[in-house]
Amino acid sequence: MKNRTSLARAVLSDSKILFLDEPTSGLDPTTANEIHELILSYRDKGCTVFMTTHNMTEAETLCDHVALLHQGVVVAQGTPKEICLHHNKNKQLIITLNNNEVLTLSNGPESAERLQALMLHDEIAMIRSNEPDLKNVFLELTGNNATKMERCI
Repeated sequence: MKNRTSLARAVLSDSKILFLDEPTSGLDPTTANEIHELILSYRDKGCTVFMTTHNMTEAETLCDHVALLHQGVVVAQGTPKEICLHHNKNKQLIITLNNNEVLTLSNGPESAERLQALMLHDEIAMIRSNEPDLKNVFLELTGNNATKMERCI
């Protein structure tokens, strides 16, 4: 209830800048989604939203710019997509075939012939890349036992 009251107080004014600290902490998924929609609507109206969150999925969804902090130091910053692509060391394609077999190919010219053959024979059910999400990048940069916090700017 404290989170909801604080958020309500923050959005009552017609501010150009909104500071939010863990706006969905402790909320059920339905209410968290409603808060996300509210935050996005303020952003879409031109309001600048500064938000701290421990929820990497929330940061990827809501933030145009992210700064990942570890022990008070910014260890990465940029758009969530830029950060994830920058830390994509594997650069692989995961291919699920129609027979449910899973292939892993490098995402480069050396795999082009194999991929083309699979496509020509209509053997592919699904293709996805395996770049890391923001959570995995954060864990890579800070370690599993680190104090986790990121700031959306």
